[in-house]
Amino acid sequence: MSVVDSLPARPLTPEELVQLNAAEALELAVPIEDEGRASGLLVASAAWVKGLAFDADVESWTVVETVELDGETPRVDGLQACERAILRFRGDDPDEVTPADAPGTYRPSVDEE
Repeated sequence: MSVVDSLPARPLTPEELVQLNAAEALELAVPIEDEGRASGLLVASAAWVKGLAFDADVESWTVVETVELDGETPRVDGLQACERAILRFRGDDPDEVTPADAPGTYRPSVDEE
C-alpha cells in the first residue's frame, strides 16, 4: 500500500500526522500548514521526497511532485521543490507568496466533521 493509499479522504488532523511520522516506511512527514488540519504534506524516505496535496474537488490525495534523492540532490532541495509544487497545485505562484499568505496561513475549504 502506498503512502497516498493509506491516507483518509480528507485533510489530516495533528494526531494523524504524529501517526504518519511513526510509520516505518517514512523518515519524515510534515504539513506545509502551521496549524489545523493538513492538506499539504511533505513526506520523505531515504530515497525520495514527495509533495502530497489534498484535492477537495475529488476528495482524495495526490502526489504533485517526487524528487529522487540520488546523492547529488540534498533533501532540503527536494522538500523545497515539493512545497513549491503543492503551492502551484493550489493555484498559487510560489514566487509571489508573501509571509502574510505563506503556507502556514493557508486555510483549506473542506468541511470539518
